[in-house]
Amino acid sequence: MTSVVSICNLALSNLGKDNIQALSDAGAEARACRQFYEQTRDALLQVYPWRFAGKTQALAEVANAEAGKWGYAYSRPNDCLKVRWIRPAYAVDDPCAQTLQQEVSNPFDIEGETLFCNLSPAFLRYTTRVADPTKFPPLFVEALAWHLAVRFAMPLTRDLKQRNDAYQLAMQTRGTAEAADANEVRETSDHSSELVEVRG
Repeated sequence: MTSVVSICNLALSNLGKDNIQALSDAGAEARACRQFYEQTRDALLQVYPWRFAGKTQALAEVANAEAGKWGYAYSRPNDCLKVRWIRPAYAVDDPCAQTLQQEVSNPFDIEGETLFCNLSPAFLRYTTRVADPTKFPPLFVEALAWHLAVRFAMPLTRDLKQRNDAYQLAMQTRGTAEAADANEVRETSDHSSELVEVRG
């Protein structure tokens, strides 16, 4: 089963380093894992709209400090790494009424933890912080391991060439993972799946 330790060990193996038994180990390898894992994971999640990390949520309205510019203000979810789009509610009898282009075209602005738009109610489609590594597809795991290897390379090897080689492989594996994600065939549309998420 995929775990944080197993992903870190893939990264360490990519550099020819010894594996760890736990993040709490005392060695330099475990310290690097503790220092870089969460930041590297979140950066990789944020840089591309991975299907497994997509989430739709009804927004909670808050006091509108931009009332002259925007009709409504909402609180940004705590687990939101990147806003993808804001959309109105779908009609219950026609969940596919809105197209993706229409969703993307709904204007919004973000200031700190507040989102402003002219929709009420408003539903946010966003990239969520996925902390459970068992939810990661295999190709995402491979890309994450190589991105970690890039971060580990200098503190653990001091070898710039090894770091640069790892960077090239990180970019290749990320591209492969993104292509696989984009080509994934789903039997239901975004609209249907999002409606189920919101109802759930």
